Amino acid sequence: MKTLVLMMSAVALLTVSSPAQDLGWTADEVTEKMRETFAEVSTLRASFVQTVKFGFTNIEQTFEGRLVLKKPKKYRIESEHQTVVTDGTTVWLYSPVNRQLVVDHFKENANSVSPENFLTTLPSTYYVSLLAREETSGRSLLVLRMVPKDDRSFIQSVKLWIDEKKWEVRKIQVVDANETETTYSLKDVETNVRLDDGLFGFSPPEGTEIVDLR
Repeated sequence: MKTLVLMMSAVALLTVSSPAQDLGWTADEVTEKMRETFAEVSTLRASFVQTVKFGFTNIEQTFEGRLVLKKPKKYRIESEHQTVVTDGTTVWLYSPVNRQLVVDHFKENANSVSPENFLTTLPSTYYVSLLAREETSGRSLLVLRMVPKDDRSFIQSVKLWIDEKKWEVRKIQVVDANETETTYSLKDVETNVRLDDGLFGFSPPEGTEIVDLR
């Protein structure tokens, strides 16, 4: 759960400005543009490809998934190996492989990693620098690198690729303390679409083991 939700945990932090005069932007200007864009979003729907490269073995795994988000505090992240859902009050974590559902209270604080909090108001816990501009599939992408100020953090670094025209995140790469590199490539991003509230609840399949932590 931690790795998948961390996909949504590092986009619009308050930043330490890093001059990049040749690119025409600073890191804090880029993240401010993203915050302004997300402020206009009430719902979001996207698909993603998740690639995990394990640091000690170099084994790679790839999964496809979908994300839906509805303000305030509702989201659903689905892939073939797990589903994470919250209605802002309860959070469900379902593992189809283990046929197990973990249910808990939704908890949000200054350091929480919900998609919405990640895109808006997380505190300044990372040093952020603007690295480069890349051209991909006809898009101009700005590349940010973030390093946590806390050297005890499980996350060692994060890189973001941001669409310079739409100010949306297109790719995220997270490296953790185990040297595992997890990359998420986002596509088919739609905003302000109609989403049924039923998406933000979860009914487990028959025979599921339920672990209720509430």
